[in-house]
Amino acid sequence: MDNCEGVDRSRKPLSSTWASQVVEAIPMPMFVIDAKHQVVHWNRACEQLTGVAANSVLGTTRAWSAFYPSPRPLIADLALSGLRREDFERHYAGKFRPSPSIEGAWELEDFFPRMPDGGKWLVFSAAALRDESGAVVGAVETLRDVTAQRAAERAASDAALLLSEIVQGSPVPTFVIDAEHRVTHWNRACEAIVGASAEQMIGSREQWRPFYSHPRPVMADLVLDATEGQMGELYAGKLRPSPLIAGAWEARDYFPQFPGGGRWLYFTAAPLRGADGRAIGAVETLQDISKQKHYEVQLEALARHDSLTGLANRMVLEERLSLALSQAARHKRMLALAFLDLDHFKPINDAMGHAVGDALLVELAKRLRAMVRTADTVARIGGDEFVIVLAEPESREAVEGVIKRIIETVRQPFQLDEHCVQVGCSIGIALYPEGSDDHGSLLRDADAAMYLAKTAGRNGYRMHCRRPA
Repeated sequence: MDNCEGVDRSRKPLSSTWASQVVEAIPMPMFVIDAKHQVVHWNRACEQLTGVAANSVLGTTRAWSAFYPSPRPLIADLALSGLRREDFERHYAGKFRPSPSIEGAWELEDFFPRMPDGGKWLVFSAAALRDESGAVVGAVETLRDVTAQRAAERAASDAALLLSEIVQGSPVPTFVIDAEHRVTHWNRACEAIVGASAEQMIGSREQWRPFYSHPRPVMADLVLDATEGQMGELYAGKLRPSPLIAGAWEARDYFPQFPGGGRWLYFTAAPLRGADGRAIGAVETLQDISKQKHYEVQLEALARHDSLTGLANRMVLEERLSLALSQAARHKRMLALAFLDLDHFKPINDAMGHAVGDALLVELAKRLRAMVRTADTVARIGGDEFVIVLAEPESREAVEGVIKRIIETVRQPFQLDEHCVQVGCSIGIALYPEGSDDHGSLLRDADAAMYLAKTAGRNGYRMHCRRPA
């Protein structure tokens, strides 16, 4: 008689080296409970987020203590009983919603005042873990700190993903490769983000295909082979070592060939090791940061342009003026800077209101842009003060011709809704190399010439003349 007959040969996924390594390698905070609600995994990211050490909760049913002042079910506990809607209504009323990535799963968002640094907003989700017979053997819960996104009006990516199993059910787009670089896991969130199905990818060595137009190692391949030199070549300027996981790396890059258009991704890769320390695979996670990048571009645009007119601001003016000066010196060409100030602008604001004044400035900016070349620069540096940089004009006479046309254009009436407004402008001009020889003196000399134009009766221009030494 077989002495092993009747022995339970079922796997124990919650305690396997592979599962433990995957849990620890994923940079998203997560913990796992068994069928008795006891904590069996509490990863390093979870320790860092909650301030609760793993050894204080492992083997206990006190996972709740990291989040609440008194015992109550967490979403992981609810997952053991099937994530019933009535349970969510009772414990998380108004805080849960269906997962956008995983059918039948849920995600929740709430504020936890007991967290470090005065509390945190977290998005969290859970899914049941099942053995080969389909019986529930535990649950995994993932946490995502969205405090910064909330503070920045959720400018960064707000896409929320849920968890059903450590890899396959993770709301984090994740794939895993083995020691032979074959794909062993390609979760539903990964399918959704890159447009390649698990059926296509699992068992293949073509993990590059959804991301690149030709065969090349992805970050997981490079981490598995510990080829940091090649990683530096392929992701130059885009990567850094992970602050959470030894031997792991993270990077940001743009991928233009995804379904529905290109996306910016933040991605991490970490090695998976056996009990003997030997690399047995690698896990790579992805995060869509397209909204965050779009927000960063918007912030940069706001930082470099006048918010009312859209013209270059003083910072951009100084950058372009320095560049134009260096090019003029290199090519031995002229450069002209014009300082423009509107005449009698204050009475318009006083009599008609700032809304009309602002509308006038917006229309004026459009006229000024239309009067110069693309190589030239128009900047707003004050209320009704503008600076125009004419790059490499043909002659002094050409500069004066442009300035005369600008003065005439500004004199034309502005139709602003029911108001018809007419203004003039005074312009001071400084030239390089005839007079000024650096951007600071150019601005000062053009400003001084502008005041001479105003003193002379306004609605005209003056050319700055440097006094002989």
